[in-house]
Amino acid sequence: MGAKMGHIPTLYIARTADGNGLPLPSYSSEYHVGLNLQAAIPSAVRLEPGDRAYMSCGFAIGVPQGYVGMVVSQPLLAKDQGLIVLDGPQILHPADRTPLFMLLQNMSSHQIVVHRGDVVAQLVIMPAVQVAWQDVSNADLVSDSVTNSSKVVIDSAGKKGESNKMVSARRVYKDARHRFSEDEGTDDNEN
Repeated sequence: MGAKMGHIPTLYIARTADGNGLPLPSYSSEYHVGLNLQAAIPSAVRLEPGDRAYMSCGFAIGVPQGYVGMVVSQPLLAKDQGLIVLDGPQILHPADRTPLFMLLQNMSSHQIVVHRGDVVAQLVIMPAVQVAWQDVSNADLVSDSVTNSSKVVIDSAGKKGESNKMVSARRVYKDARHRFSEDEGTDDNEN
């Protein structure tokens, strides 16, 4: 694999106490770009629909300069069971050296049980650069755009007496400059 890709960056990994006995992250095959992340939890965790859990991966990493790490959902778990990385992609900067955790949420309508060592997410390492920026606000390069506060959708989760379950917005508002109408792209199915 290295001969085909040229320079391969080195990801520094240090196992933490909760990762003892678990294998370090690995690729499923030479064709996969996501390192499998396992749940480094002491015992099984039951997630009811809408529940969230903060789980250790069992190690800390050092992302090489010029790259970024992204913790993302494991595609089959997300599709088949509804287990997602809630803050995904979780961004890991080269300066980060803390133990790696993932915030998981059960988006399904059934209970999900996560056991120690289960692969529950993936870590993707990609090239990333810092950019210089120039303020062109007064130039004719951008059109005038004002956000209409009546078209901002606010998630009501967490209000007293309501579920903490995150819900997606039911309506997507677009302005006239976009090719989609107000009703296209909406999801009217209730969870």
